[in-house]
Amino acid sequence: MGPSLRLIALLLSLCMIDNIAASARSDEMRVTLLGTGTPFPSAERFGSAILVGVAGKRFLFDCGRGVVIRLTQSGVNPKDIDGLFLTHLHSDHVVGIPDLWLSGWFLGRTKPLPIWGPPGTRSMAEHLVQAFGFDIRIRQAPPDPLPAKGVEIDAKEIEQGEIYNDGLARVSAFPVDHGTVKPAFGYRIDSAGHSVVISGDTKFCQNLVDFAKGADCLIHAAWSAGWKNSTPPSKRSIASAEDAGRVFAIVKPKLGVVYHYKDEEGLGDAVRKEYNGPFVIARDLMVINVGKTVTWNGKSSAGTTPDGDKPRR
Repeated sequence: MGPSLRLIALLLSLCMIDNIAASARSDEMRVTLLGTGTPFPSAERFGSAILVGVAGKRFLFDCGRGVVIRLTQSGVNPKDIDGLFLTHLHSDHVVGIPDLWLSGWFLGRTKPLPIWGPPGTRSMAEHLVQAFGFDIRIRQAPPDPLPAKGVEIDAKEIEQGEIYNDGLARVSAFPVDHGTVKPAFGYRIDSAGHSVVISGDTKFCQNLVDFAKGADCLIHAAWSAGWKNSTPPSKRSIASAEDAGRVFAIVKPKLGVVYHYKDEEGLGDAVRKEYNGPFVIARDLMVINVGKTVTWNGKSSAGTTPDGDKPRR
């Protein structure tokens, strides 16, 4: 066999290995925490954005500051996002949409970008097209026009219930309690007997608890430990770490995740006041694999805390 034939055989073998590996992972969900931060700018923690790889699709939940950079760091081309789901329309959850939309088009998307979100999502999408009219017009001009379909936005406004189902993956939306911000939603993603729930911004919310029952991984917002927040509890619009712990204790996920926190001081101890099961404090680019077991960055959730110690009883 000559050198060129050996090279071809090697490439075919690698492709076969990659396909086998991909099929072996087809019953898993891969969650990448692209952005775990808040409206306050941070170089370490970008705006809210969670990527869920499920059944061959890539779904993005919220689209905060720096999302395209984080996608690129994760090895994902923005053009390959199959759908964007918005929890609510606060700027820190949507400010990355123009970059995702236009960069994805520039980098090869040839079909409309699907967006699901609360009432107001369709109007926002229409006004984005107006705001970036010059850029769109120039990029559709000769000699190398980008495809017209690729810059379209297919915006759908949601209510509680199943909003996506392709037979392999299902996404359900449910209202949560974000104080005066109404409506705000959380999402549940189900596939192959596994599930991930994303709270979005919320206080303690019974509807979230109900929709999260049986979830493998529950990702819950928590602003800070309760004692760090000077706002009276009755006026808060987002959960404390203790609130997140209460939800974890009721739902009992294989892994609880705290994200969208402003202050980490005392965060873990505050969760532990209410919950002694597996949980982790989110960091940008943390990867969680949800299958028969739940692992993050190579660690198993079975009987561990964020530091890998056995949970306190």
